[in-house]
Amino acid sequence: MAKKSISRRDFLKGAAASTLGLAAVGMLGGCSSEETPKSSASSIQWTKETDVLIVGAGGTGVCAAAAAAEAGAKVLVLEKAGIAGGTTNLSGGVMQAAGTTYQKQFTQYQDDTPEKHFECWMAEGEGQLDEALVKDLALGAPEDIEWLASTCGLKWTSVYGHCHVPYLKDEVLADRIHVYEGGGASGSGGIYVQAVLKVAEGLGAVVEYETEVTRLITENGKVIGAEATQNGQTITIKANRGVILAAASVDQNADMAKELNPQQYWDDTTQICLCVATDTGDGIRMGMELGAAYVSGGTIDFCGKTGAATDNRNPLFPSFIVNQAGRRFVCEDATYAYHYRAIYQQEMQLQGPTYMIFGTSSLDAPTSPWTAETAAKDVEDGVLIMAETLEDLAGKLGIDAAGLVRTMRDWNEDVAAGTDPFGRKDGLEPLSGPFYAYKNTSYNLGALGGLKITTDCEVVDVNGKVIEGLYAAGLNAGGWVGPYYPGSGTAVIGTCHFGRKAGAAAAKRSA
Repeated sequence: MAKKSISRRDFLKGAAASTLGLAAVGMLGGCSSEETPKSSASSIQWTKETDVLIVGAGGTGVCAAAAAAEAGAKVLVLEKAGIAGGTTNLSGGVMQAAGTTYQKQFTQYQDDTPEKHFECWMAEGEGQLDEALVKDLALGAPEDIEWLASTCGLKWTSVYGHCHVPYLKDEVLADRIHVYEGGGASGSGGIYVQAVLKVAEGLGAVVEYETEVTRLITENGKVIGAEATQNGQTITIKANRGVILAAASVDQNADMAKELNPQQYWDDTTQICLCVATDTGDGIRMGMELGAAYVSGGTIDFCGKTGAATDNRNPLFPSFIVNQAGRRFVCEDATYAYHYRAIYQQEMQLQGPTYMIFGTSSLDAPTSPWTAETAAKDVEDGVLIMAETLEDLAGKLGIDAAGLVRTMRDWNEDVAAGTDPFGRKDGLEPLSGPFYAYKNTSYNLGALGGLKITTDCEVVDVNGKVIEGLYAAGLNAGGWVGPYYPGSGTAVIGTCHFGRKAGAAAAKRSA
């Protein structure tokens, strides 16, 4: 299906966001243009009827479907694409959890607890997270891991950890990233999606593909259904117990990202966004049209060329990152999205690219992403820039030569003394030439930030009031992930946990 994105004008008109402020949405919430005509459900010719309607069949949507069906509800899932999974299919499907039997089996962390995990995630949220949501996720994640094994048949095979952040206390870090058979860095998140989907469909949930939900239908302020396009026709679906928005974030919608998530806009317009084309913020737009509050967040960005700081089992090789002034600005071996946030900020502030700098001496490191042969090939292909001297390298890059020379001198002096001013732990070795530079390029797996929710995944409006009958989960919701992605396995466990919470909550709501 072709990528579809709403225009910026339509987004501003529908959601009343942008510089007018989200508070403006509240004035629209009570008299939304999506209110059912004549405020009477009987006036609509419903095409379909269900208990729980779920928008999106990614990791969040299939978990919501399974949970709602487990609770005895009639479930219908509408998916815009032709297959289930969405961007979850493009992940490795790994999931974070603390204190599980698998963590004890596969790691040295025998006394780790969900409370420590909560503390870790809260610290990485830098004061911007909803404490109740993060605690609910941290404490509930172990049971989600067990459910995926016992009910869905996933086989957990290993557990590893995410890389450090300079301000985190060592005692809150642990190996918590669970890998199932067929998952991981070279594996597929689609295995997780299909395993849960099989459970959901086995319990009677129905998934209909190539069906785009376009608006929510309300009556007296309550969400009672939705309108969708299917086979070129407009259909209406009555949802007796609730509608769950599980349609990801604004990943591939540059217009919405420009207003709601500037780093995602940078990814969409200048970097490499890996998300599926159907992730266009539909659920966020529809929720905001009804006055839902939006909670901002960062992005899931990493170095697709080197995989730098994505896995604590692979220490970063000797290298450093510089800006246009030729100076370091971040702890390079801090977890990937943390240092990529800094890369984004520097590129915006100094209006130019940043570079990873290393020397010929770096190629001998066990974890170097390059060998002498592959480095030579990348130089030939223009992926790497090489020069005999730092001054020549700076000239080729168009950055400050004096700054780069000073940075190299500082680096070699600091590593000789066994210190690093940015709190770096790995790859602290002297660098010698000839020298190489790689232009940092963000590979993006989605935006963080979405609709404000309660711990039961009920959508909350800008006045703090629950929008009855409307739920959101996964990355369609915000508040549980913050200004940068806090390490692999966070998003996917969030799709499972909050998807299940939303499905269960909607299923038990009175029809």
